Amino acid sequence: MHTGSADELREKERRSQDIGRRIADLLNEAASIAPGAVSANVTGLGFTIRGAGGGFRADTR
Repeated sequence: MHTGSADELREKERRSQDIGRRIADLLNEAASIAPGAVSANVTGLGFTIRGAGGGFRADTR
């Protein structure tokens, strides 16, 4: 459950999506170090990351 005004919720979602993009970047970096060893399924406020072995990206809603 999210509390606050609509503007506060939009800001929280924007911040969360930024974190999702950074996580995807880190997963891609880890996959480049150890190809085939990385898989993930991450969901946060306003984003989802799925993938294995590289090519991770944060899909925003």
